[in-house]
Amino acid sequence: MKRSLTIFMIFVFSMSYINAAEWIEVKQQYINNELTITPQFNLTVSEKIEEAINNGIVITFVAQANLKQEVDWWIDPVVSKKIQTFQLRYFSLSRQYQLFNTQTKTKQSFVTFEQILNHLFKNTVFTFKPSTLGNYVETRLFLDKQALPSTMQLPIVFDQDWNINSDWQRVKITPQKETQQP
Repeated sequence: MKRSLTIFMIFVFSMSYINAAEWIEVKQQYINNELTITPQFNLTVSEKIEEAINNGIVITFVAQANLKQEVDWWIDPVVSKKIQTFQLRYFSLSRQYQLFNTQTKTKQSFVTFEQILNHLFKNTVFTFKPSTLGNYVETRLFLDKQALPSTMQLPIVFDQDWNINSDWQRVKITPQKETQQP
């Protein structure tokens, strides 16, 4: 009996941690001597999430990027951390979706739900100051279930339709090309 219960619990917990956000790539670029990281994710949002947004529920997504230094035989230290939190809303009177970046306090409006998702998961940018210490970046994206109304939090704990979470994706940093003087 204990064995079957243990197997069932492992199955339930493994189902709740399946990744729903698929990582595509991380674009790197140096602009004004700053490293710009643009992680790109492929995500199909469930009908339940889209329905919640269309019914006035604010959905919050969090994107994170950590600049790290690789160290042999030890845990790699974080040189710099960046986080961006986005709130998705729908306004029924104007029939527009709004993307609000809580860090920069910027709002953008979109006509379709697909446009807002495409923008969010392909145009999130992190900027790091030049550092000789960091040699790779880890990025991830997840839906912040704790930002949902409290009456929704418990029922969606094991609901696969609400489990949007990518693993940390590690990408080596390409060094900035030095400009050569003639």
